Amino acid sequence: MIGNTVMLMFVGMTVVFIFLVLLNMAISLLAYCTSEHTRKEEMALAEEEFARRIKKKKSIDTGGINTQTAVISAAVHAFRSA
Repeated sequence: MIGNTVMLMFVGMTVVFIFLVLLNMAISLLAYCTSEHTRKEEMALAEEEFARRIKKKKSIDTGGINTQTAVISAAVHAFRSA
């Protein structure tokens, strides 16, 4: 009786182990097959991030505090004069 339970336990553990090994191999194969597409997407995302940072840096650098103050003062003056 105990011999049958031990054998059944080992058969079950072996089946699960084989399933997990096959699952790991399938995932690795899928990662290998899609590596080119993944690399292209990562490059596109990196380029977008770089462009966004450059745009943000330019928008911050173009207007200093004095320029912004002058523009706001001119707008307030034009509003009050109208």
